[in-house]
Amino acid sequence: MLNDPRRFLPGLRIMLIVLPVVLILLAGLAAYCAPRFLAYADKPVQSDAVILFIGSDARNKEARRLLEEGYGKYLIVPAFHQVLMRGNIALHPGASGNTNLHGSKGYPGFYENTHIEMLHAKETMDAMGLKSAIMVSSPYHMRRIRMISKKVFGEQVRYFSYVATRHVSNPTASKDADRADWTEVFREYLKICCFWLYSRFC
Repeated sequence: MLNDPRRFLPGLRIMLIVLPVVLILLAGLAAYCAPRFLAYADKPVQSDAVILFIGSDARNKEARRLLEEGYGKYLIVPAFHQVLMRGNIALHPGASGNTNLHGSKGYPGFYENTHIEMLHAKETMDAMGLKSAIMVSSPYHMRRIRMISKKVFGEQVRYFSYVATRHVSNPTASKDADRADWTEVFREYLKICCFWLYSRFC
C-alpha cells in the first residue's frame, strides 16, 4: 500500500484546483501593480545637466521647465548629439542633428534606442566632466531608463534623479488606464525584458 500511487491522488486533485487560482491571483496582482511600477519618479535636485530622451513634445516642455527653474546648467539631447546652455533653451531640442543612433557608433543592431541614447549621454558627461544629471522622459519610460543608467554608468560616482514629464497622462492606477495606456505598459515591459536578456552579454 505504501507504494500505491493512488494515495497521492487527493493531494494532486487539490493542487490542480489551487494552482490555477493562485496563478490567476498573481496575474491580477501583477496587472494591478504594472503601471505604478513603471512610473518611477524622483523629485528634481540641483544637477549639472538635464538629459532629454527624445519623444513627445511633452518631454521637451519638462526639460525646458527644469532648466528655466535652475535645476541644471546644460541640456543634453543624446539622440541628436546636442548640448545646449541654459540661456539657449528657446532653441527647440533636436531641431538638427543625426538621428541614426545605430549608425553613429556602430552599435549592434539589437541595442535598443534608449540604451544607445544613454551611451551617448555618458560619453558627453565624461567629455564635459559632469557628475550629476536629471533624466527626463515620459512616466512609463522611467523605470527602464533607471535600469539602463545603472548598467551604462556602472560603478562610476554619478548622481542622477529621474523626472517624468507632467505634461502627459500615464495613469499609475490600473483602474484609470485605458487601452492605449495598457498597450504602452505591455510594450514597456517587453522592452525591459529584452534589455535584461541582452544586457547579460554586453
